[in-house]
Amino acid sequence: MSSTTTLLGTFVAVFVLIVGAVSVGGLVVHDGTPEPAEVDTDHWDSETIVPEQAPDGGEIEMDSTESGKTIVVNAGSSSTSSFGMGPSLPIRDDGPNHRLSVGSLGGVDRDVNPLVSALVENGHEVVFYDGGPTSNVKLSQTLEDADAFLTVGSATYTPTERNTLEQFIDSGGRTLIVSNPGSTGDTAQIASAGGVYTHSGYLYNLEENDNNHLGVYAEPTGDSSLTEGIDRVVLRGATPVGASSGETALETSNGTTLSTTREAGTYGVAARNDNVAVIGDESFLTPENVYRVDNNVLAGNLADFLVTGEEPNTDFGNGSGVGGPNQPPMTQPPQSGQTSGSS
Repeated sequence: MSSTTTLLGTFVAVFVLIVGAVSVGGLVVHDGTPEPAEVDTDHWDSETIVPEQAPDGGEIEMDSTESGKTIVVNAGSSSTSSFGMGPSLPIRDDGPNHRLSVGSLGGVDRDVNPLVSALVENGHEVVFYDGGPTSNVKLSQTLEDADAFLTVGSATYTPTERNTLEQFIDSGGRTLIVSNPGSTGDTAQIASAGGVYTHSGYLYNLEENDNNHLGVYAEPTGDSSLTEGIDRVVLRGATPVGASSGETALETSNGTTLSTTREAGTYGVAARNDNVAVIGDESFLTPENVYRVDNNVLAGNLADFLVTGEEPNTDFGNGSGVGGPNQPPMTQPPQSGQTSGSS
């Protein structure tokens, strides 16, 4: 056999081996190729995209049969609130102390409209107090014949006004403080004088919430007139509160975190000490939030709290009645476009 024939035979043999190896390898690779994993697309479903939200419904009802009580309300100012208080819009040519009021185009009084409406519909008078150093009506005049006082966390007070409120509390006047994470130092001092207190910072819950992490749930800690009939409420932008003596009425669900400490747990958000109560959130009273879960029941209980106290023994030596000459009481539910104190 010639060398040429030998080389040709060797080439053919090597070629056949290579082709065979490639073919077998290809089959092995083909047989071992894994099937692509199924991709979980549940997060695209509409039911999982929309956050869980608390149900709406219900009405604000009062159990008290009292009538004819006078409640003074200071709805605060948007300039010091950081959680949803709208701007104060002045009414031209109607006096320096008048603002757009409850149910109008966006005055700060709108945020307490549901509670005020419940009080008025049940036969009570509501007087709005603007306050501040530029007011021509003294707080002592406004509280002279008042039975209760409601203030929000964004309200500011002069030293004289703070002293007047402390006297009102000491005399037995029911006082409700609706606080928030941006509450003023004035509000904190008034709360402290009444045996209740607030903390700095805001609460959030990443595990269980209404719509977003700021919508924290709270439940009653036990039997209390403030929480009667309540299963749970939802607060948005709440701050912790408590009572130096008295009771904590509402507590957040476990896993709630305080922004200033990053500590998770449960926190009090409603407390009462005798004739003073504090709620750590303003937003639950607004028309868009007051009917979520049992917020409306809480609002009704707070209205009952304001009108069921003993008549305060107040004598500021003013010689004038509630509201002074420019602040007549509100005796009808507020309607769109009314000015504060109008009837």
